[in-house]
Amino acid sequence: MDESILLTVMIVVLFPIAFATIWFGVMWILALTGGWRALASRYAHPRPIPASAIAGISGMIGWVGYNHVLKIATTDQYLYLDVSAPFRIGHPALRIPWRDIEVLGNARWPRRHHRLLRAGRPPLATLTLPEQHATPRAAAGLR
Repeated sequence: MDESILLTVMIVVLFPIAFATIWFGVMWILALTGGWRALASRYAHPRPIPASAIAGISGMIGWVGYNHVLKIATTDQYLYLDVSAPFRIGHPALRIPWRDIEVLGNARWPRRHHRLLRAGRPPLATLTLPEQHATPRAAAGLR
């Protein structure tokens, strides 16, 4: 077999495997180091989250930014968090009771008004979420 054909076949076969391996590794490391896995150890919830969830939300968990990939639903008792399908590796859906969330203050990220929250008792991670998604649904006036 010609070396150029062999090289082409190897690239066509190995590139997707290498890409998927790196993608899965990066998603897992971000979930672990940002705090999503810590939250999941206590608040993991089976998918799907409530149908009222809004997709394409930007926010942060710990130091990890989730630009336009968060799905958020709020009720008077729970904050539900999930991510879009390509980012689910290491990111189970979460259901966090509002009683386990403390508002630390306001934040601007990126160029919009967000709230800085601490989740977990004892604290497991910080969340930076848009104001309209950082309060229980009943208290938010069903926004």
